[in-house]
Amino acid sequence: MRFLLAFLLFSTSVFSQPWLTKVDSIEVYESATKLNYPWAGGLNFCQFSQIDLNQDGIKDLFIFDRTGNRISTFINNGTAGVTDYVHASEYQNKFPALNQWAVLVDYNCDGKEDIFTYSSGGFSAYKNISTLATGLQFTLVKSTVKSYQFSATFNLYVSPVDMPAFIDVDNDGDIDVLTYHPLGTIVEYHKNLSKETYGNCDSLKFRMQNQCFGYFSENSFTNSLTLDDTCSPNVIGPESTGSQPPVSPQHAGSSVFAFDKDGDGDKELAIGDISYKNMILVTNGGTPTANKMIAQDPAFPSNTTPIDISIFPAAYYVDIDNDGKKDLLVSPNAGNTSENFNSVWLYTNSGTTNSPVFNYQQKNFLQKDMIEAGEGNYPVFFDYNKDGKLDLVIGNYGYFIVAGGYDSKLSLYENIGTATVPKFSLITRDYSNLTSSFTVTDGLVPTFGDLDSDGDKDMVLGDFDGKVHYLIDTATGTNPASFIVSQINLGNIDVGQVATPQLIDVNRDSKLDLIIGEQGGNVNYFENTGTVNVPAFSSTATAANFGGVKVNHQGFITGFSAPFMFDVAGSYKMIVGSEDGYLFMYDSIDGNLTGNFKRLDTMYLNIYEGYRTAPFGADINNDTYIDMVIGNYSGGTSLYLGNQGPSSIKENNAFAPAFIVYPNPATDNITLEIISERGKSNTVSIVNIIGQPVFSGTFTGPSNISIPTHQLAKGMYFIVLDNRQRASTQKLLIE
Repeated sequence: MRFLLAFLLFSTSVFSQPWLTKVDSIEVYESATKLNYPWAGGLNFCQFSQIDLNQDGIKDLFIFDRTGNRISTFINNGTAGVTDYVHASEYQNKFPALNQWAVLVDYNCDGKEDIFTYSSGGFSAYKNISTLATGLQFTLVKSTVKSYQFSATFNLYVSPVDMPAFIDVDNDGDIDVLTYHPLGTIVEYHKNLSKETYGNCDSLKFRMQNQCFGYFSENSFTNSLTLDDTCSPNVIGPESTGSQPPVSPQHAGSSVFAFDKDGDGDKELAIGDISYKNMILVTNGGTPTANKMIAQDPAFPSNTTPIDISIFPAAYYVDIDNDGKKDLLVSPNAGNTSENFNSVWLYTNSGTTNSPVFNYQQKNFLQKDMIEAGEGNYPVFFDYNKDGKLDLVIGNYGYFIVAGGYDSKLSLYENIGTATVPKFSLITRDYSNLTSSFTVTDGLVPTFGDLDSDGDKDMVLGDFDGKVHYLIDTATGTNPASFIVSQINLGNIDVGQVATPQLIDVNRDSKLDLIIGEQGGNVNYFENTGTVNVPAFSSTATAANFGGVKVNHQGFITGFSAPFMFDVAGSYKMIVGSEDGYLFMYDSIDGNLTGNFKRLDTMYLNIYEGYRTAPFGADINNDTYIDMVIGNYSGGTSLYLGNQGPSSIKENNAFAPAFIVYPNPATDNITLEIISERGKSNTVSIVNIIGQPVFSGTFTGPSNISIPTHQLAKGMYFIVLDNRQRASTQKLLIE
């Protein structure tokens, strides 16, 4: 009975208290392999640090994704030589707001990693004040870190595009800074004077020690390096001298990874560039207090598979496998137009931390264990094989193509679990082979509904150019959906850019309408003015600013709205995803389609899953509560299970005969109120959770009928009303 799960149940109480619980427990498989972190939310352009999140004395993993300044946290359950991480999202909101880049390093030598992160004109510093009693906590100690440069004190500038290095360059016990010059292709060395001034390492007192660390410069036209450069003019008394003329300032973006490659105490650098796929190793032939670069290797690490990431790689030094030796993680630093699917390269270290030997392992560390759609993630539940269990279909902005651009596809995860315990398995990353059907721009956002009144659900796809396309399910009976293109650019609709559609009967006239979010942050309403068999949508929205919905962050002209409207006991509500990641909640919709809806919240339930969220809800485990998937621009999906609320809501199911059942939950009997055409015959069935009928009867509508239920065992049942043209379903709970 493929229609049994085609509805939503919800609680009117959910708007006064939290009703969703984030979970990682629903299993997901890929090629028969169980994913360890399926709902962790994806990764794109990441920075990695270690920190003790749960105060157990073991260093856990912190990930900062430039995509939406998104934080991911993983508890380290591994033992010596064993990699074992558990996704632990509860620590993400313990961190302050971070921007552009974030590096965790223990600057005050108390054994707890502190935070350095970009701020306007430089970077700020947060001290880790965590204790076992208080848990993870930070306090701001410097809104902008400063450094004495030439003859005055200025912001210690780090570009929002760059990735600096925080490391003890001179081995005196405090943390120094290596960062690219604001306008040039040289690396500045800012020495921390905490030990010299105070005799300890707990201060951030910097002086530019050398405007040209190691006396090298980056070529203005390639990413090759010029060695033995005087870099004049320089600070008074820099660490050593050179003999070459200065270079012309021309800096676009670079990453600096500093480490001791050969165990001699001085620091080598691996340099990434914004326009290139490799990192160049530059060898230090000087000393910790007189640094001089003497050689370069463009194929770092050359003893194994060299770094080859499109584009702008940056490297991080963390002990991944708990063997006491720091390993190498590499990820794009671009923030866009770069690899977004295989974007976390792992090299293990078979040497030592101060004399490493890197060995390439994989290019999708952690990612391989997540639902990952590249860039952008737009999930919906849809029963593709008509087995009564909701499957998961995910649209995306696209997978990065090295030749340029993005390859947009739909992913299909089949629900291979049971009616009450769902589990999902990846079937394909190119569901319906859409690229062979028609040419679309970047970005595919699906929605499903029966537009032609043939009993199965059709597909409407939004795209990046703001248009929508109509595909019909041509499969018969209970065969899996098979879509063909019916109309490119349905109704000549164009909402500007990034169309995020939902099919729903907005005006309750038994025809599915379209609401469409867009880059501008508003929601568009396109009324279906056709028939139940032949839909028709005007190119002009009935309401281009539907309900006054606007999800733009203050001061921004873009909002990237993604609406999800649903029926709560006969009353519409709407949750809208946004560019800044928070969810907006609206009600007062019915009878107010030309007015402004009531905005209940701009940070609904304080859920934050990253940049450009896209919510969708359905009851996937038949517990009478709505569950929700939320996609984000890092390419991942998060899952929240509903945890409260009576079974008081049915899906707005266009064309279906209406009926009301009460009481629900029930004990001895129920009343079924059938609302249909006078004289129309309606077959009513009650079936149990495995589809076995426990009651059946035929009644002429409209009418009220009483059905005894005292003989039914406690549990979940389904009431199905069928008038030979349509079937509608509601859940019935017997207590």
